[in-house]
Amino acid sequence: MTQRIGIFGGTFDPVHYGHIASAKMLVAKLSLDVLYFMPCQQHPFRKHPGASPSQRADMLTLAVADETQLQVDERELRRDGISYTVDSLQDIRSEFGEDAVIIFILGTDAFASLHQWERWQSLLLLSNVAVIERAGQQTAAQITESALKALLAQSVTTINASHGELVQLVLEPYIISSTVLRSALAATYQVDNKVDSKVDEAQIKVIHEFIPASVVQYIEAQQLYQSNH
Repeated sequence: MTQRIGIFGGTFDPVHYGHIASAKMLVAKLSLDVLYFMPCQQHPFRKHPGASPSQRADMLTLAVADETQLQVDERELRRDGISYTVDSLQDIRSEFGEDAVIIFILGTDAFASLHQWERWQSLLLLSNVAVIERAGQQTAAQITESALKALLAQSVTTINASHGELVQLVLEPYIISSTVLRSALAATYQVDNKVDSKVDEAQIKVIHEFIPASVVQYIEAQQLYQSNH
């Protein structure tokens, strides 16, 4: 049978239950055999993550340890410098062969700047694209770049080809973000280091409610996010 493979890129700094829940929904909606979280080494348009590449990979591995259809792809972390998606998709296509149905997944916010990506026109020669819309974020209808609007106009309802197709999906919004969690972790560390201060129970609740326990233990052991990033 032809393999159906999802590629979910991002910084995952840190990974949280919103990422995991979305990945499971994508596996179901796209009929995937496996979905790979692909953390980037260095995002082309953003500042450096708070955790190192190896630490972010470790946290992802811990988070998906019990999820058979979710795996971690570390190829971009092994690459020096900026991570270009087109290079990764070329590698993945070579590994899985021409018949594999490969689906690169990105949100509408990222898709809106796709025309600024390195060799972006080649992406659909290597894979399909799933554009994910979430409540509260930029909608596909708000995208103004003509080349991207043309791609959206050609979207399909179900991806069947090995590459070249685009599908639009709507997912539930994350109820948490990595930014909020980094702030909560930093605040907790600051309190821990002050004898006079009381621990903010609300911050601790947020951390334990939205980050897998094994990942929280890792963050504590590695002393990550001790200041806001």
